[in-house]
Amino acid sequence: MKTYIPNPIDLSDVILDSDFTKLQESIAENAHEVWAKKRQCEGWTYGEKRDDVLKQTPDMVPYKDLPEGEKEYDRKMATDTIKLIRKLGYDIVHKQETPLYKTFIRRAIGADQPLFYCNHKGRNGQICKEPIYPGYVFCPACGCELTNTNEM
Repeated sequence: MKTYIPNPIDLSDVILDSDFTKLQESIAENAHEVWAKKRQCEGWTYGEKRDDVLKQTPDMVPYKDLPEGEKEYDRKMATDTIKLIRKLGYDIVHKQETPLYKTFIRRAIGADQPLFYCNHKGRNGQICKEPIYPGYVFCPACGCELTNTNEM
């Protein structure tokens, strides 16, 4: 058998700006979810320490509850994926904040409760009252730009 020598593409020259942090965290969380789902289908469950015979691992928890070391492993994979996409000549453009995107961001930063509720008066004269979570720039319901004056 021929010896395999891994030779990944050098990504050290690809610089990502801070706009990719949310994307990186979303990819990292989803990678963990894919991994956990596969393990679950194979019969793995949560255990305080890894046991290959009993198929138990302490990593069978939501991404937000993983130790930072495990999260960093997933983040590195996500970052390298984004860098590879860029190095191959593709652009990544965030066109809109979809409901799925907002859910991922809330989960990634552990924001189960809104920061505040929008109090912008809409065209119908009613107060919006949409829950506003960290990372929102515009209210998803009424579209107003969010500032500290929107807080209730």
